[in-house]
Amino acid sequence: MYPSDDYVTSTNEGDPECYLEAIESEEKKKWLDAMQNEMKSLYDNHTFDLVKLPKGKKALENKWIYRVKQESNFTSPRYKTRLVERF
Repeated sequence: MYPSDDYVTSTNEGDPECYLEAIESEEKKKWLDAMQNEMKSLYDNHTFDLVKLPKGKKALENKWIYRVKQESNFTSPRYKTRLVERF
């Protein structure tokens, strides 16, 4: 087991590292569309249920991960996001 300080997030050059960077970038619309698609996918797959937080309980923190995927030289890049739990 490694302490959490031994882990780092590796990003491709130019990929936003946080929500603020994504929405302040020139690709803001593409990132917002990608986040909307991710939320729709999570909802459609019944990944979560929205419920009222019980008294005395703490919600899990989450964060967005952003990646531009270039699958070949002939396709336009795809903007991908993932919503993950923050540790």
